[in-house]
Amino acid sequence: MMNQKNWTRIAQGVCVLCIIFTLLLPSFAEVGFANPKTANSAGLWVNYFGGFHAIFLHLPIGAMSYVLLTEVMSLVTSGRWRVDTRLALGFSAIMALFATVFGYCLYLTDQYQAGELLEEHKRDGILFTVLVFTSLAVKLQCYIGKPWWKLCFGVLLSVSFLVMLSAGHRGGEITHGEPNDAWPSKVLEKRQATEAKAAQPEVFLYQDIVQPILEEKCVNCHGAEKQKSGLRVDTIDYMLEGGEETACLVPGDLEDSSLITYLHLPLDDDLRMPPEGKKQLTEKEIEWLELWVEMGASADIKVAP
Repeated sequence: MMNQKNWTRIAQGVCVLCIIFTLLLPSFAEVGFANPKTANSAGLWVNYFGGFHAIFLHLPIGAMSYVLLTEVMSLVTSGRWRVDTRLALGFSAIMALFATVFGYCLYLTDQYQAGELLEEHKRDGILFTVLVFTSLAVKLQCYIGKPWWKLCFGVLLSVSFLVMLSAGHRGGEITHGEPNDAWPSKVLEKRQATEAKAAQPEVFLYQDIVQPILEEKCVNCHGAEKQKSGLRVDTIDYMLEGGEETACLVPGDLEDSSLITYLHLPLDDDLRMPPEGKKQLTEKEIEWLELWVEMGASADIKVAP
């Protein structure tokens, strides 16, 4: 029968293999390989598995938070309150690997054109997975090695947790926008500015009404940092340029402007904008957009708010 040292060496070997696999992951394929519009059969399977990223990404966060809290409690109580965290750390490592693999599958679909932000999220996800497997290997060594391995583990665990927070923050920013934009003082300031503009006797329709609507409801997915379907709506020129498949803005023509027509599609339609689960435009906001397009979609149009 194998003793604890032999089992530890086997587990550490598995950690090394997982680390090597994670580091090699970015070399397996190029962005666009799993784009559902152009992918072959293999690419479509990768596209399918990309949908599982959201299932796994929260699991390592919870497990790592538990491990860190438990280790801190052991340190604070000088070891009187001690729990073996190897199993939880191993679970976190495996779930991190799954989240990274499926996240990379999603990355290959090229659906999130968030530029530098997306690349940083990918980097942090891979780095976190490598660090958590390294932390696990060192934690296992603590049971058969010298005491200073515990110090190494503490440092690695802390760094892993910080990288995890960075990856989580950037992932949330990609899907939901900058969370600090919801800071109460910022929301109130923006609301007051909007109200002040609305109180003016005459305002520029695009600058004072249409643009704020687009920034709040659309630019998060179609702006400078992310352009789903290759579309940006943060300037009139970009809207006139359109996206990969449709004309976003045709001045004076509501039916040919997907900026308008996609707002009226059923909520469960794949082309509905904003998609289901995102904050929808109000009827009044849609009316303002339609008025602006009907009047020629110019930046010089003035209206009474």
